[in-house]
Amino acid sequence: MKGKFRLLFLITSISVTLGIVSCDEWIEYSPYENIVDNAYKNQNIKNYNRIIEGVDQPFKSFKIGLIADTHTYYDEFEKQVAHINTLDDLDFIIHMGDITLSANSREFKWYSDIMNKIKFPVITLIGNHDCLGNGYDIYKEMFGDSNFSFVYKGVKFVMFDDVIWEKNIEDPDFVWFNNALENTEDAKYVLPFAHIYPWDSQFSIGNEYLYNEMMKHHKVPLSVHGHGHSYQYSNYFGDEVNYLLVPSCIRNEMVILDFQQDTIIVNKYNY
Repeated sequence: MKGKFRLLFLITSISVTLGIVSCDEWIEYSPYENIVDNAYKNQNIKNYNRIIEGVDQPFKSFKIGLIADTHTYYDEFEKQVAHINTLDDLDFIIHMGDITLSANSREFKWYSDIMNKIKFPVITLIGNHDCLGNGYDIYKEMFGDSNFSFVYKGVKFVMFDDVIWEKNIEDPDFVWFNNALENTEDAKYVLPFAHIYPWDSQFSIGNEYLYNEMMKHHKVPLSVHGHGHSYQYSNYFGDEVNYLLVPSCIRNEMVILDFQQDTIIVNKYNY
């Protein structure tokens, strides 16, 4: 009996010790932790400030890189970053969202540490995976508002948060989106960027129709998305609106938008 008691005591002691040693790790990986170090705050604003000299310029040709859905694929993301850093003719990069899998703070930091190795400024959108747990609050602290727009070299970039299920809402903020698509700045092109494409199951039939009608009403030439993990470029609804889905980094593919005087060229290639 004494032997069994000693064994039970030993097992209990080991369990308590392990619990004490790894307590910080449990807390650190909690999806409800949203403590953001100052070094990681407002990264979209910081990167925007790196391209601000082009904000008030009239239109002239330029190129940007597009990446998406790097969550959990950190080795492939490192490879993609290494390739991007061999390029010389990009003005900035847009990440189309899903930078995390579970939206815990450690994943946001992992993404940021890799992303900040890119020599070009990076603007990061929010994805549906980034809204799990307290992810939406972490994103806002680390990157800023999830709906925002800016004009760069005569092109208006509209970054739209269209996450629905993970935010437990029925509709994204279409009022804000519709207003942001107005070309009040007399830009040559107005382009929306949103993680989820409108024919995804998160969108109701009504919202799918509404999104495409907004594209036609504002004469949007191209709507850019992530979420699908594979490249797609088509006029999905059979009209004049083109849709671009940016592949995940696991595809070893790079997408570059080339803004020209009379057209926007979509370049996709393997690296």
